[in-house]
Amino acid sequence: MSIERATAKRANAHRSVKLPGKTAVLTDEEPVKIARELRAKSSLGRRETKLASAEAKVRG
Repeated sequence: MSIERATAKRANAHRSVKLPGKTAVLTDEEPVKIARELRAKSSLGRRETKLASAEAKVRG
């Protein structure tokens, strides 16, 4: 009997991901990467991008 640890990565760790405007696909991407992509495409993510660019412009 083998014990699978939560920190160990499984060999075939595929998950079904449904992104807005796309069909569900099987992927082995990290959940954090998927969440960052979703946030970047959201209205909040777009506002954060605009704010970051405005702050960079002010700082010079």
